[in-house]
Amino acid sequence: MDSQGGQPPRRRAGDADSRRFPGDPGLRDWQKNTWFGPTPVNADPFEEPESAPELLKERSDNIRNREGDFWKAQEPTAYQYQAGDVKKGGEKALKKKAGVSKYLIIGSLVTIAVLLVLHLIVFRVREIRVTGNRLVSAQDVIRFSGIRYGSGMLDLNEEQTEQRFTASALSAAASEGNYNFYSLQFRYLERQFPGTVIIAVKEREPCCWLTWCGILYVMDKNRMVLFESEDSGIGVADLPEVQGLDIRSGSKAGQTMVLTSSLQESVFSELFLEMKIMDCTRLIQNVDLSNTSSILLVTRDGYTVSLGDRNNIHAKLRSMLLVREELLRQGQQGGTINVLTPETPYYSPSSV
Repeated sequence: MDSQGGQPPRRRAGDADSRRFPGDPGLRDWQKNTWFGPTPVNADPFEEPESAPELLKERSDNIRNREGDFWKAQEPTAYQYQAGDVKKGGEKALKKKAGVSKYLIIGSLVTIAVLLVLHLIVFRVREIRVTGNRLVSAQDVIRFSGIRYGSGMLDLNEEQTEQRFTASALSAAASEGNYNFYSLQFRYLERQFPGTVIIAVKEREPCCWLTWCGILYVMDKNRMVLFESEDSGIGVADLPEVQGLDIRSGSKAGQTMVLTSSLQESVFSELFLEMKIMDCTRLIQNVDLSNTSSILLVTRDGYTVSLGDRNNIHAKLRSMLLVREELLRQGQQGGTINVLTPETPYYSPSSV
């Protein structure tokens, strides 16, 4: 055959081939492949090519018979093949899934059992520590918290413990007459597994006292009443007496004293906070807040200190302390220290 387009000639079955051994008759006509197109599709395998009509004579009349047992057993349809495969695969998948589910169930049961053992036996309260208490005993702090030895560690709730603690401390202060309980404040609850609980508290620090309607009251810097007594003459050592407060309500131990003037409340809190920061609360004997534009202090060694208004209270207190130290060094007794302008304070000796 001639080549097409410069390509090597295409051979067909039956063409002469030099590689055949001598005496080989070659292919018969019906064996030759004379077709050059793509592979036929949807061809019936029981139909022979037109080039081999002699095979039709040899074909059985029952070639298309599908009624025998052989065909019933060996020729399932495509759907039957898929269904059988799916069935077999499904059975395997179900068995595999059942095995996995079995392990998951066993694992879940083991996990639950372990958690129950940890909760019921291991994670139990065996030690309770208290930090931050000074005036109140650790036993009282534990009692107010409501936490019991042997309780479940996982059952403890910080918010609920704080609520229970505050209510119990106030109730015990009123019923037992222990005013130190009013000073208690809950800070936090810490769990250290397997069995240690830490209860952190702090105690409100008294900053001043006052007499109102014949009753003596001791308060902290937030005007929380920590102590009250009908004996107004006992005084309180090392705490300044505050005067000039316009009290509206809250004059009971465990309550916050409410003032008529919100400005006076603000000045009170700011002044006593700064005095705590400067560590000079116990140096002051008297605080007069009747006029918030002209705040007056009296020290325990007899100096009257004029602060003016609330502006620059920190700087004014600092200036007062420096001037006082210098006056004591010089031997000056009494008089007035004016720190309205803290950068340029001045001192006026007493007239006596």
